Amino acid sequence: MTIAKMIVAAWCLSVSLADLYARRLPNLLTLGMCLLAIGWLLVTGHAMLGASWQSVMLSALVSLLLTLPAYVGRWLGAGDVKLLLAIALLGGNEIMLITFVIAAILAALFCMATFCFTQSSMPSPRSKRWIPFGAALGVGLLCVISTGSGT
Repeated sequence: MTIAKMIVAAWCLSVSLADLYARRLPNLLTLGMCLLAIGWLLVTGHAMLGASWQSVMLSALVSLLLTLPAYVGRWLGAGDVKLLLAIALLGGNEIMLITFVIAAILAALFCMATFCFTQSSMPSPRSKRWIPFGAALGVGLLCVISTGSGT
């Protein structure tokens, strides 16, 4: 595992734990990684996880198209939008899309488990019991990194 992948893996763990614990993603983690990923891209000409700059630019646009409507509809928080943007800047289109699909599956499983075990209605964004999608994104990216998918 390269140093870049180790940095990204440690970041994924930090993001996931922060979201699970506080149900909030700190800007220091999301925007900080966006800045690091952009700096890496400018210095090396490719993403931290190896994608070309063209893939990274397309991925950044797609990540915003995937998350901004959900943010406006109050299905996702602003931290989730920034987190998927950071993932796009780190890994490019393929890694971002695979991560998003894995995260959606994990979040759906979490939601079903929560519903089954609490026997209550589905969590709403207004309550503080909503699904920690940032944690699912972090775990999804860890899965992608560990399997070598997208590289």
